[in-house]
Amino acid sequence: MKTYLIKLSESEEGPYDEADVAQMFANGRIDRDTPCKPFDRGEWKTVDDYLPMLKYGTQLPPATRVPEIPPTPPPVFWPSQRVSVIDFDIPFGSVLKILFKWMAAALVVFCCFLPLIFVLWLIVAAIFAALFSGAMSMFHH
Repeated sequence: MKTYLIKLSESEEGPYDEADVAQMFANGRIDRDTPCKPFDRGEWKTVDDYLPMLKYGTQLPPATRVPEIPPTPPPVFWPSQRVSVIDFDIPFGSVLKILFKWMAAALVVFCCFLPLIFVLWLIVAAIFAALFSGAMSMFHH
């Protein structure tokens, strides 16, 4: 496997093998125009000249992230789990689509249960009518 020297901040670093150079490219530490040359010979050219496939991203490893130190959570006085929602980043058009789908589903459910609601209403009305007529007939005699 070939190894390369990389020129960063006017100083030569390396040698790096192709996998290391690809990782540096994926992490954004170097770009296509960063000076580079083979370790054993050659002249200074750009990373793009020696490793042109990096610019297509098909052979790049996933970028490594520097782990962030999470903030210290506040003390919990009761044995429970806390959930904090920081931010939602949803485009407005997506919100409208979600609301439209929710309303369409609610309309379908309402139409399916409308006959049941009507029958239950008739039963309740008949019960109240029977109670009311019984109570009224008491006053008639």
